[in-house]
Amino acid sequence: MGEDMCDTMVATPEVTANRAMMLAKNSDREANEAQNVTWVPPADHGTEATVQCTYITIPQVPRTRGMILSRPFWMFGAEMGVNDAGVAIGNEAVFTRVKYSKTGLTGMDLIRLALERSSTAKEALDVIAALITEHGQGGNGAMEGKLYYHNSFIIADHSTAWIMETAGKHWVAESVKGSGAISNILSVEENFQLSSPGLKEYALQRGFLKKGKTLNFRKHFKDKIYSFFARGDVRRRCSLNNLQGSEAIELSDMMSYLRDHNEPEPWVPGKKHMERICVHAGGLISSQSTGSMIAVLKEGAPPMVWFTGTAAPCLSFFKPWSFPPENTFKAPAMAEKRDGGEVDLYGTAESRADNKSLWWIGEDIHRLVLPSYRTLAPDLQKERDALEKEVAATVQTAWLQKSPSDLHDLCSRENEFILGKTIQMRDRVAARIKEEQPVPEVPWAFCRRWKKYNRKAAWPGDRFLK
Repeated sequence: MGEDMCDTMVATPEVTANRAMMLAKNSDREANEAQNVTWVPPADHGTEATVQCTYITIPQVPRTRGMILSRPFWMFGAEMGVNDAGVAIGNEAVFTRVKYSKTGLTGMDLIRLALERSSTAKEALDVIAALITEHGQGGNGAMEGKLYYHNSFIIADHSTAWIMETAGKHWVAESVKGSGAISNILSVEENFQLSSPGLKEYALQRGFLKKGKTLNFRKHFKDKIYSFFARGDVRRRCSLNNLQGSEAIELSDMMSYLRDHNEPEPWVPGKKHMERICVHAGGLISSQSTGSMIAVLKEGAPPMVWFTGTAAPCLSFFKPWSFPPENTFKAPAMAEKRDGGEVDLYGTAESRADNKSLWWIGEDIHRLVLPSYRTLAPDLQKERDALEKEVAATVQTAWLQKSPSDLHDLCSRENEFILGKTIQMRDRVAARIKEEQPVPEVPWAFCRRWKKYNRKAAWPGDRFLK
């Protein structure tokens, strides 16, 4: 069975050190389900134009915005992204008592459509509400197997953040004060400010709510069985504990929250997989953090977004991007063009291993380190942290001082620098393993599951069970 388990969190200007809005997400999908970081330029469309989404075709709008998205390679939509107006969105699969539809707009379609059609967080919320009312949400969310679900979202701009949760064509929205987090479980209870028309009447009609009682969206719409196995309650609590434990949240804090294994480091992979923010596949529910993003939004400043472009944020670099002036995106040398002027910034990865895309170069590191994580990860992470700190300091200073053109040029150079360091890191890890031959430290069943993933992807570096 395919999985789409994720974690999204937001820190509003009230609680961040630089008074910026920060939205962060780990996208958890199947182990070989590569996720590409894609630049989508703004575009004009004819009055009769349509757009082919993952499963259905809908009318297009006259003008769509520029976006940077992190998207599963086989989908129209995106797991997360930010647009040139400074709106950022991340979503989660949630499991409800409302029947799932075999077709419709996926949660990922809804993110992309909302980003290309909105200039504020509230506009994006309205776009999603209108789309699920008119076209419905649905379709298989899994690359392999079958998985149907509904969606929750965190939607943010520089001043406002909303948690929006849905069940079929029904929805509620609650504004975020301070910080907030969502996972694979409904979390909005009674204090929502907005909702779909007739929501309470629907709940009464279906027997979810008893007459005279106050509607609690989480309590009355949650599917208890799927929600339990997804372990979203555990991961959401971990996110909230991290967010609420800091008085002035920094970019580096958000990076560390997305890397959290909910256990002291160095951590041993192979147990309680779905209770980690940084998820590694290998359990009964084989979800994995296949891409990560942090959007930083501040009034009067261009939107900044940091992507890993790789799985396993605990072993990855966050890389900066800003929006280019006049849509002249300076992509890295490994970038690949797509139809419609879109560009996969780190190459176009798919489900089979390759040596050209960053996603699979990152998997070389991840899959080589994972069996002996406690032995190999600390040195790699120490080197990564020092380089990342240096890059972040340079970019954050330039963010508020340089012109949009100079800032974009700087991001492009820093990306090339980090990409080169990533390849060097991969080669050093491989050489160290060849020299030291570290013994796998993880459970046998975990190794066996990874052997299957590696065989299916034709990954050449497999050392599990050797």
